[in-house]
Amino acid sequence: MKQALLIGCGNERGSKIVLGCKKAGYSITNIGAGQSTVPGVNNIIIDWHNLGIESLYKILKQIDHHVDFIFFNQNSSSLAEIDFSKTKGTLDNWGLIKGWSKSYWLSCQLPYFLIHTLGAYLDKNSTIGWMLSGFIDVKKVGVEHHPDYSGYKFTNYLIMKNFNRKFKCFGINPSFNDNKDIETLVKDICLGEIVCNGDFF
Repeated sequence: MKQALLIGCGNERGSKIVLGCKKAGYSITNIGAGQSTVPGVNNIIIDWHNLGIESLYKILKQIDHHVDFIFFNQNSSSLAEIDFSKTKGTLDNWGLIKGWSKSYWLSCQLPYFLIHTLGAYLDKNSTIGWMLSGFIDVKKVGVEHHPDYSGYKFTNYLIMKNFNRKFKCFGINPSFNDNKDIETLVKDICLGEIVCNGDFF
C-alpha cells in the first residue's frame, strides 16, 4: 500500500487532503496539533509551540518505509500591520522577534528539514505538495496586510519549485476552483492521473 505523510491536516481544509489520499487507497499518517477524524488515519499529535528540530527529528526517525506522498498544510504567522506603526517596549519587541523566528521555522524551514531527513525514503516518484496562497503574487490586493504570511507562502513556492528538480512537486491555492475541488485534485495526483511538475493549482 502506498504511504502518505501529511503535515497539519487535522483541520477542515486538511480533511480534504486526507480524503483525497484515502480515496486513492493510501495509508495515511498525519502529524499535527489536530487529530484527523477520518477513520484509519495514524495521527501523531504534536504541540506546534514546542516543536523544534530535535523533536521533529525523533518523530521522523519512526518512519521506516518509502513515502509516496507528502503534503504540507501547516501555517504560522506572527506579524500584523499594527506591528509596523505601534511603538513597542523592549521585551515586547524581543518577544515578537522570537515568535517571528518560530513562525519562519514552522512555515518554511520545517518542510525543507523534513524532506531532507526523509531523503532515504523518497525517490523521483515521490510527490510533494504545499498549501500555498494567492498572496504569492506581489500584485494581489491586500498582500501587504499579511507581511510574514505572504512572505512564507512565496518562500514555500520557491522551495517547491526547487525540490521539483528531484521530486514531483505542486502547490495549491486554497481558493482553488478549476472544475475540481481539492479532494479530487489530491486523489487524481495520488493515482497518477495528474503528473505534477512544479504546478500551482
